[in-house]
Amino acid sequence: MYVKLLQDKLWEQQEIYRRLKAGDAGTVCYQERQDAVYGTQDANYTNRMRLSYYLLYAHIDDEAAIAYLFEEELKDRETNSFQGIGQTISILTSLLREYNRNHTYDHLFERAKTANFDCACGYDANVQISRNIRSNDLMDCIYLCQDMDYRDIMEPMVELWKESVSEWNDSNRRTLISFYSFLGREEENETLYKEQLQEAKQTGTMQEIIAAYVKLIQHYLCLKQYGKARDILDKVLKTADWQKIRRIRLFGDLLEAAFEITENQPETAGEMWSWAKEQMQQQSNIYGNLYKKGIAAAKAVDDPYAAELEKEYQQWWEGVTLPS
Repeated sequence: MYVKLLQDKLWEQQEIYRRLKAGDAGTVCYQERQDAVYGTQDANYTNRMRLSYYLLYAHIDDEAAIAYLFEEELKDRETNSFQGIGQTISILTSLLREYNRNHTYDHLFERAKTANFDCACGYDANVQISRNIRSNDLMDCIYLCQDMDYRDIMEPMVELWKESVSEWNDSNRRTLISFYSFLGREEENETLYKEQLQEAKQTGTMQEIIAAYVKLIQHYLCLKQYGKARDILDKVLKTADWQKIRRIRLFGDLLEAAFEITENQPETAGEMWSWAKEQMQQQSNIYGNLYKKGIAAAKAVDDPYAAELEKEYQQWWEGVTLPS
């Protein structure tokens, strides 16, 4: 069933392939876009991946189309701010190798190897990818849907996978949490995070217990449920030995949460802001995001401490970005 779902979806690429052969490459050519967070990206990356998978699994032997897509993918690999290799270049490499008997495309494979640091480390010009779509198991199909942003068919596949799980543990809960987050079903993760916390309380270390608390708090913050996040954070501070994690990154997560809650509920900040401020003043390993959230929280409660933090943050930033 799941392979048929994936095949039917991929076969919709027949129209995109027809347009490409007619000279319309608008949806699969390299199209640079600038993202405020992720920098230089390719607006057509996913479209090109979908068509590449179609050529692979539909056994479309079209040298010109494959070579064209390969060169367009190279433009992304050479300019993408996050560099990376990606599955698309591997698929197209596997396909293009079939036409490289006279070393016609060696120059493209060499260019791919030097496209960026990740490619230099991990690109394989001899990669071979099965053209049999039925070689993918259920989990393979789910991840393929995730890569190609096929959320509509990913959902029933996830339900099939859930039915196949005989015993839930930390690993498969984390897997389901990631699927739900991708599918925009974040609300359904609450029960899973609570189950993770309960398991940590029964068998985990103090660090693992606090980490489970942090995940639940971050879940509520993601949903902007600041009251629930505050209740859990209060419970951590009252019942868990959080002092044991003062010097590790996990403690920063607790402080970030306290600052975010304060910023969004300044009228009830009270003891939480006092605690977070005191802990921040004692911190020696402060990082950028912690500074920014601390500044926002201080401003929300009109605390002059904001100016002090802004000065420290500027000094920290200069120390990070300027050569010694």
